[in-house]
Amino acid sequence: MINPSTISLIIIHNTSNWMLTSTSKYITIASVLYLVAFFAFASGLVNSIIEGGRSKGIIVPSRSIQTIGETTVIVVILFMGMFGAYLLYSSGKAASSKSQWSFLIGGFTVLIIALTVGFSIIKIKMGG
Repeated sequence: MINPSTISLIIIHNTSNWMLTSTSKYITIASVLYLVAFFAFASGLVNSIIEGGRSKGIIVPSRSIQTIGETTVIVVILFMGMFGAYLLYSSGKAASSKSQWSFLIGGFTVLIIALTVGFSIIKIKMGG
């Protein structure tokens, strides 16, 4: 005979596992908006609003002025870095060796591109 408490425990376990693995559309949208806002403020949004309105061009070769274009480029660089890190994380969870190498090479490639663009912006800002 099956104990009724065992059945309820199995039902609770299955429903709680379902709740942990499924994501709501609203939670996904909220988390993406949070990341965009965090990256925008981390890349100098307030400074670019205050200082960048006076200058023309996307990247100004001055360390004291930051434009909205620079902030946008830096936000894209941060998202590229996050995506590269996610690909590296996915390489550890991939089932086949071919998938692991694909994710690993893709992750490092995206990270190197993001670093190259970031250092290029720094070089322009330093006047070089």
